[in-house]
Amino acid sequence: MTKTRTTWIAAALATFAIASPTLASRLQKPNAASTVHAANASAVHALNASTARSATASTARAASTVAWDARAVEHLLNRAGFGARQEEIDEGVQLGRDALVDRLLAVDEVIEPFFVERIDWLERREKKEMSPEDRQKVEDELRARDRKQLVDYTAWWYDRMMSGRSPTLERMVLFWHGFFATAIEPGHRSYETLKQNQVMREHALGSYAKLLRAMTADPAMLQYLDNQVNRKGNPNENFARELMELFSLGEGNYTEQDVKEAARALTGRQERKGAYFFDKKSHDATEKTILGERGKFDGDDLVDILLKQPACARWVARRIIEHFEGVEPSKERVERYAALLRKNDYEVKPLLAALFRDPEFYRDEVVGVRVQGPVEYMVGLSHRLSFRVPPLVMGVSTTLLGQRLFAPPSVKGWEEGEAWITTATLMQRGNLAGLVLGVVTVDAVFSQKDLDDAAAANSDGATMSGGSTMNGGGAMSGGNSQAGGATGTGGSTDSGGAAESGGTMDGGRPAPPAAEPDTGTPEKMSDKLRKAAGQAGSRAGAGAYRALKRLELSGWGATINFTSRMQRAGAKSDSEIVDRMLDELLAIRAPEDTHRNLTEYLARERALLDVRDGNLFDAGAGAEKLLRRLAHLILSLPEAQLG
Repeated sequence: MTKTRTTWIAAALATFAIASPTLASRLQKPNAASTVHAANASAVHALNASTARSATASTARAASTVAWDARAVEHLLNRAGFGARQEEIDEGVQLGRDALVDRLLAVDEVIEPFFVERIDWLERREKKEMSPEDRQKVEDELRARDRKQLVDYTAWWYDRMMSGRSPTLERMVLFWHGFFATAIEPGHRSYETLKQNQVMREHALGSYAKLLRAMTADPAMLQYLDNQVNRKGNPNENFARELMELFSLGEGNYTEQDVKEAARALTGRQERKGAYFFDKKSHDATEKTILGERGKFDGDDLVDILLKQPACARWVARRIIEHFEGVEPSKERVERYAALLRKNDYEVKPLLAALFRDPEFYRDEVVGVRVQGPVEYMVGLSHRLSFRVPPLVMGVSTTLLGQRLFAPPSVKGWEEGEAWITTATLMQRGNLAGLVLGVVTVDAVFSQKDLDDAAAANSDGATMSGGSTMNGGGAMSGGNSQAGGATGTGGSTDSGGAAESGGTMDGGRPAPPAAEPDTGTPEKMSDKLRKAAGQAGSRAGAGAYRALKRLELSGWGATINFTSRMQRAGAKSDSEIVDRMLDELLAIRAPEDTHRNLTEYLARERALLDVRDGNLFDAGAGAEKLLRRLAHLILSLPEAQLG
């Protein structure tokens, strides 16, 4: 990690320390009732010190061998999946690097696909034959069914990720979801985008070339990037531009004329009734010149031309390496992995196998310095705790933190790394960890504005009817997140369009995701999406609050037994318990100052239970509650955001 990569930590915590209780004050005041925890100055100092040490590490080729130990195993499981439990780390050490890599890349299970139904809206003729009241009722019912399907599918995907059965497969599905970013826009069915996700799962560890070809005929993509209106004589360049810039070549490797000609090659590719349809009449079959080649090219020919470009393999290799390592790869490494991609006809699995065995993948600059995205963070939290977090909580949590599945902020997908962390999202990560552990209430997770909106909605009779939602609302305070979901000022979104009849807008249309401000860049930024998001913000946040509140009032609680875990591990003393908890909950080693502060905190809290060091478990339920508070403190540390 370079010096600049620590800026987000220091700045976020410095700002946060002004407005909120710090870990230091929590440690000094054992009776303080704080629902939000962040690291104190000692944690910042320790993290900056460790970062400074990493900054001095050489970025040259690592030694030809890497010590295969617990640190290396945990790093691989963090990056190739969603975190690791201690028993998995121990097993990985015994297996050896090659065997563990082979296991991660092998999908031995038969994955039964989620059945996706295409729910048709009313035709114009049908609408004319119905009264306005009946039409509205039927449309609301159809949209509610579609929203439920989206919620159910999203829950299914979260369950897939949390199960840990094929972690690298699911990690790559998430990667491609951001690479070929497609959002469900207001008024559109979820069917096409859910089917797209299934195509991504089919090719996730397979051929990029086949996946690229599939995306050029994908109904959701064709709709999202306006290829429906790309016709002979009046070409629309949107899809062609993003295909070159984001999906295959990268900026600087094509000309504006190439974009114009590529758009002509893509004419006639449309979505019709949820499926790909080629309209021969609207296709431009005349000659085109694309990247130096001339011919009567169509969309398939265009893909062939793109795949032949050296820039294509370099772009894909760079994106994959940077995603898994968290740092920009050197030109030499990009060329090496691009050559490997070309040699294997763009098969992804050989590239990943080589990357996960590469000594440079385990260098100090890479290990334990990548900021986890919201989905990674929450799924990893579930996995490390060996506790299935309800999909409702997952959906709300990741949206609050800025990442809502099926709703990337733009065609560029989500910006990774430091962009995930603001003062608000760092604070909110601690809140949400506490919610999962059962030490933070739903009320503490939402801003006062969301609570006021929920109260106003209830007073107006706008309560939700039936079913749960996966909405996201506002965070406690502070800056805006990527998806607009981490504020308490109307920037909240629904995660998965899941609100029931009370969580819709514009005659039953699903509340859309928030979008980033239009920066004037050519990537797609839908004005209607942004306008609708602004209108729906408060209601979505209130809906998320009501949904989680119902879950809380139903008696749901975390079924975690830290007492049993510590006893099985033989951890009895305060120091041993802190050691074990840090090992189980963090992906990286905590600084000594953090360990000391946590041990002192545990000792003071234990003394209040009137038990001696080594006899904590004699306190029964009091001990378990204390261990959960300790876990909450640990998961609120800056180190807990890294993996």
